Amino acid sequence: MSESDVPVMLHPENRRYFLYAGRPVVLITATEHYGAVINRNMDYVRYLDEMVDKQLTLSRCFLLFRELEHQPQNPHSPCKPLPGEYVAPFLRTGPGFTTDGYPRFDLDQWDAEYFERLHGFLAEASARGVIVELTLFSNTYAEHIWALNPLNIRNNVNGIGAIAWQDYNSMRDPALFDRQKDYVRKIVREANRYDNFYFEVCNEPGCFAQAPGHASADEIMAWQAAIRQVIRSEEATLSKKHLVVQVPVGKGRGETALESLADEPTIDGINFHDYHRLTYRSVPIPPMGRWVERDLNLNPINYLFTLCQDADKPLIFDEDNAASGYQDIEAWTVHRKRAWATVCSGGHYDMIDFSIQPGGQEGSTPAARTYLRSWMKHLSSFIHGTDFVHASPVRGFCQRLPEHTFAAALAKPAAEYVIYVADEREVGEVGVGDPCEGVIAFNLPLGSYRVKLFDPVSGRYEGAEQRIAGGDVSLALGPFTHDIVVHITAA
Repeated sequence: MSESDVPVMLHPENRRYFLYAGRPVVLITATEHYGAVINRNMDYVRYLDEMVDKQLTLSRCFLLFRELEHQPQNPHSPCKPLPGEYVAPFLRTGPGFTTDGYPRFDLDQWDAEYFERLHGFLAEASARGVIVELTLFSNTYAEHIWALNPLNIRNNVNGIGAIAWQDYNSMRDPALFDRQKDYVRKIVREANRYDNFYFEVCNEPGCFAQAPGHASADEIMAWQAAIRQVIRSEEATLSKKHLVVQVPVGKGRGETALESLADEPTIDGINFHDYHRLTYRSVPIPPMGRWVERDLNLNPINYLFTLCQDADKPLIFDEDNAASGYQDIEAWTVHRKRAWATVCSGGHYDMIDFSIQPGGQEGSTPAARTYLRSWMKHLSSFIHGTDFVHASPVRGFCQRLPEHTFAAALAKPAAEYVIYVADEREVGEVGVGDPCEGVIAFNLPLGSYRVKLFDPVSGRYEGAEQRIAGGDVSLALGPFTHDIVVHITAA
């Protein structure tokens, strides 16, 4: 196979990153809310044009799950199609009607329109160099959302899915599990020709869904392992092999041991969401934030990604909703800083951008394009201009920092260093957003180096280049607002 015919893979020189079309890739995105295929009203070509304009490398795509327009923080999104605009893998035939008032699904018949949209989306994304995360399943969260699913007995003519919503992500109902496997095999076969995607087994499995008498975390993990095996077995008969990533099973207030994913060879990458309560090799990891509470939490982000570096696989902040429910500069600044902190800690970053809506707003809004989406472009452009493949995150790289600041650093010893320095004060805290200044101190190997300052807001290097010698280094940072990047290269 040529480079252009090889599916996205782990980079052979650093398995924490990806290799696609011959290029090393960091996943960086402000993605639409996952409805590019399932929402008939979503113009995915216009959306993808905006993605490539902003140099964003990932789009997350749900293949079955949909939501209701019921949450005040994000009442509308591509993942919440009008009932008549929902396109499922299965054909609506009746007799009888689903809970949304349209004909029931026949699970024995595939819907041609759905697969036309799937092929169209993957092909258009491929033409633009955008990688797609194909998410096969999701937690169903509550009875009113499970009631929308074609695999619910109320919505199909096949008598499948007479279970409680908490048991959907398990093998408790053999007939339902057989249908889930049939659906996975069909998706695997249809998508196999494309190189620009990887699979995610399930979105947020078990998230706060544990209840007496229902599927346990162990059952949900066993179900995910079985779905992974279906993917691997089906692809064994096909020409191309794709990566499979997985997210930890949420246990409500309980903690999940992350090494169960890190050490599993059939899992190629690990997805995180901001709510997770995790441990890694018995070390507790603080949650990275609360849902739409504008939490900044830069230190927990850096801690998770640096602690887990020995996992030897990509660590993906796959859905950051710290402030995604708000369409304002304050919220977008939170996400800019969390994105830079993640990437400069060795991770990949994905947030939902609710400014992207079906029915004419697939290209986002002027404000979001000017601020959030341009800021993400600056991050992607900058990091892909560095030798991140041969760099490693170093927690505590700086021995001294200006007051109220945080730092995350990527280091390629004696060659290149990226130090992201940010105001760590939370939204609402006294002084947040006031200019920061002071000295950063760190140690470099002996040698001569160039130092430039990069502005994450403008996307430009600011000020004159400095020359420094290795050893113990102290740099004075003039006033900056919110964040600045210190970029050091060997002279």
